Amino acid sequence: MIIFLYGADSFRSKRLLQEMKNKFIKDADQGSDSLDVVDGQTADAKEINEKINTGSLFTKKRMVIIEDVFKNKKTQIFAELIFCLKKVENDEDKVIILRDGELNEKGSMLKGEAKKLFTFLIKQKYVQEFKILKDTSLLSFIKKEAELYGKEIGMPAGVEIIKRTGGNLWLIAQGLKKAALMNEEKNISVAAIKEMTAEIFEEDIFALTDALGAKNKKLALRILEEQYSAGASDEYLIAMLIRQFKILLQINEALNSRLTPDSIASKLKIHPFVAKKGISQAKNFSREKLLSYLDKLISLDFGNKTGRGNARVELTMLIAEI
Repeated sequence: MIIFLYGADSFRSKRLLQEMKNKFIKDADQGSDSLDVVDGQTADAKEINEKINTGSLFTKKRMVIIEDVFKNKKTQIFAELIFCLKKVENDEDKVIILRDGELNEKGSMLKGEAKKLFTFLIKQKYVQEFKILKDTSLLSFIKKEAELYGKEIGMPAGVEIIKRTGGNLWLIAQGLKKAALMNEEKNISVAAIKEMTAEIFEEDIFALTDALGAKNKKLALRILEEQYSAGASDEYLIAMLIRQFKILLQINEALNSRLTPDSIASKLKIHPFVAKKGISQAKNFSREKLLSYLDKLISLDFGNKTGRGNARVELTMLIAEI
């Protein structure tokens, strides 16, 4: 059995993948002896084939998860992988899950054997593309996410968290979790969203950008490592930093226009808390430095989404340059 998960929305694809792993472990492999995760970016077909065909003394079932194989620079792997997968596509005892990020519209930017592999995979019975949620679909996700904690959320609060997070599901999920756990009310209010999203900025990003602004390389690198240790993803950290440096750039320009803190918050449509912290931080950066950091982060984000480079290493190097 082959399952193919792909798309720009890494939050939902990773959540579904974790659910499938948990179910497999619960139902067929409580010792996790018959489950392997392969880094598709660096693996070769021989390694993947060995993982698929490794037997277990405890269960005939087997699950192999192959992450980001379309980022692999060894182009010969794609033809070899098709050959390997064809042998097991009808074997119900072997569950092979391939999960990748955005692969353009129908894999249109893929070439040669990579394109053939994509075409083979999307013809499988179990395929799901995870596109970025927008509008009513995004509001529906927010409602269901609140229900996980036994809460309800109305449209005003839903719109508020979208505005504050830019629709990033990693940030939305974290904000809703905090709002749900920190308030006893059944309904998650706009006020709770404002309070909890302010805390997200304070805890996850302000400390890091404070360290960057103070040119405290040691502290910035420690905070970054703490975020990774806490389970933050490359996508989450890059998105947070891009958003924050965009805000700092806007605040820098607003300060040059001699706007007051309240006027800045109103004009940029950000929480007064964010505006206050941002004003303090923006003073530590020149406009040129903010543009430089933003350009590098956007380039890093593009490279991460298209499989070029190592986001964690490059983010660490960026911080080490301060």
